[in-house]
Amino acid sequence: MPKATKPRRADAFGSLLGTTKLDLAPPSPSAVPLDQIRVRARQPRRHFDEASLASLAQSVREQGVLQPVLLRRVDQDYELIAGERRVRAARLAGLSEVPALVREVSDEEADVMAALENLQREDLNPLDEVEATLTIVARELRVRVDEVVPLLHAQRRAPDEETVARLDAVFARLGRGTWRSFAANKVGVLRFAPELLDLMRAGRLEYTRAAALSRVKDAHLRAELIQRTLGENLGVREIAAAARPSRVVDTPLRRVRELLDERQMARLGERDRKRVQQLLGELEGLLSGPPRPGRRRS
Repeated sequence: MPKATKPRRADAFGSLLGTTKLDLAPPSPSAVPLDQIRVRARQPRRHFDEASLASLAQSVREQGVLQPVLLRRVDQDYELIAGERRVRAARLAGLSEVPALVREVSDEEADVMAALENLQREDLNPLDEVEATLTIVARELRVRVDEVVPLLHAQRRAPDEETVARLDAVFARLGRGTWRSFAANKVGVLRFAPELLDLMRAGRLEYTRAAALSRVKDAHLRAELIQRTLGENLGVREIAAAARPSRVVDTPLRRVRELLDERQMARLGERDRKRVQQLLGELEGLLSGPPRPGRRRS
């Protein structure tokens, strides 16, 4: 019996686009001037690797833009739904226009289509994957995006047959594992500190180091380690070592320093303070005088 194959990304993309009930069959692409294309404020992808973009721009110079971008009409211009990387590369390559498919879609449909394309990226990081998946699941279940994670956890605890069937169906079309494993293993990234999520979205911090920093519960120490990680390019092991509490060695000097705390001294009466001063004088004389010869053993 032939082994079942995992759905290809393109198949999953086409399958889910089919659920939007849009007319996604051609017309053929048309050439749209780049200066009439504007990026949506809610575009899911926020970071573009400069070296990879330069490489794509060189390919565009030689072969042109091979896959049309997806747009919708907004006033006298066009709003980009999918294909921002191609638009950026075309601008770098000096093109004045790109091939585009123009669709009439709502804000919600545009969000879903942008999320679907984002899931096709080879360099997709866990945060982008989670946020794109939540957008798609929210549309499929007709709930708000911020309601999806609580809903998934609720279904793990007390499953509803109809909801589970719908979840199974959308995750099967995505081809990225089950909704149960998604809820158990992936959505935890959303619990990272906001500053870590911002750095991940900006492409300045990858998931593995962000996860190591998220384990640092002290906010001040975490902020310090974030700066060190960015400035010194600390690795995961170095972050873990720096976050580990240092072992305090119990020495006579440390004990004296602890005992001479100002608040401790303030609680003493005048007689006890004079006694402390006397002992400190003896200690100073002992430490500053000439070394005494060690006792010889008999």
